[in-house]
Amino acid sequence: MKLVRGRFNAYSRIGDSNIVNESYTRTRYFSSDGIRSASGTTVFISHKHSDLEDLKGLLNFLKRDYNVVPYIDSMDKKQPKETCGETAVRIKEVISTCDRFLFLATNKALASMWCNWEVGIADKQKFPANNMAILPMVDSLTSLYDGNEYLEIYPYVDEIENSYGQKMLTVVYKGFDGKPKRITLKEWLSGSGNY
Repeated sequence: MKLVRGRFNAYSRIGDSNIVNESYTRTRYFSSDGIRSASGTTVFISHKHSDLEDLKGLLNFLKRDYNVVPYIDSMDKKQPKETCGETAVRIKEVISTCDRFLFLATNKALASMWCNWEVGIADKQKFPANNMAILPMVDSLTSLYDGNEYLEIYPYVDEIENSYGQKMLTVVYKGFDGKPKRITLKEWLSGSGNY
């Protein structure tokens, strides 16, 4: 099932804005030698800066339900004020040290040169171990993406109904036999899934 933009917005409106603020604060103090001491799974979240509303809700959701420590590049004090080569070096460093890589794939993010570059970096560093996933966000259930078919090779987040009729997020990836396999988002984030 496709995830529609706004899927996590309720999390940004539930009154515990301190979770978003805490996520931003943690991002501000990311350093390559401090990442491993973080309590929780560290996740580099690749996103388009103009997708802030979806990002806020996603941060709240991941922190509240999964104890994720996110990395958001725009909140990183170590990033230079103007985008330059040093920006790229820092992003590569953080992608390599984070436990997971998650691409918030909206149409705007798919059109971003930086987001696509980050996916390329994660491909080399995270994909071989299935430690990267695409979180596809479309504008409506009937929306399609504009190109970027290469993303189909990566694990992706999907929403299904369990046997009790409850919606749950899973990560779909290709197993050793080449067939699609599915684990819960919790298993993927914690590394406890058998994949």
